[in-house]
Parts: sequence; C-alpha cells; structure tokens
Amino acid sequence: MSEEVRPGYYKDRAGNWQVDRRSGIDRRDLSNPSPVDRERRNIFRRQADRERYERDHKIMVEEALEDFAEEHGGHL
Repeated sequence: MSEEVRPGYYKDRAGNWQVDRRSGIDRRDLSNPSPVDRERRNIFRRQADRERYERDHKIMVEEALEDFAEEHGGHL
C-alpha cells in the first residue's frame, strides 16, 4: 500500500490534490520562545482577564504607596 505524498498539497474527499494553504512558514515560530511566554499567555488569555489584572495591580500599588506614606509620616 503505497500512498503518494506531495509536500504542500492534500487530497480532498474526492481524491483530488489541493494546495495546502497552511503549508507556509508559521510566523509565530520565527522568534525564539521565551520561558515566560506560556505564563504570559495564561495571564492575558482574554481581554477581560487583562483588564481585571491591570485594575487589581493598580489597587495593590496604591495600597503599597499608602502603607509607605503611613510608615514615613505621610512623606514619600
């Protein structure tokens, strides 16, 4: 059983060879992967998650600045 293989093509249901439009270079693979990429994708998966993350981060920074000001007599 020897099936023909043509790089850049696929066989449709009728058995006709069609050009595989996905056979080009994947632009996402051009850069070297960073170890932090997976974590970044998980954090910023959706825009709503990103907005909530930014809002929570802003609140944490404001609280830290208030605590710092209290410890130093209201002066930054």
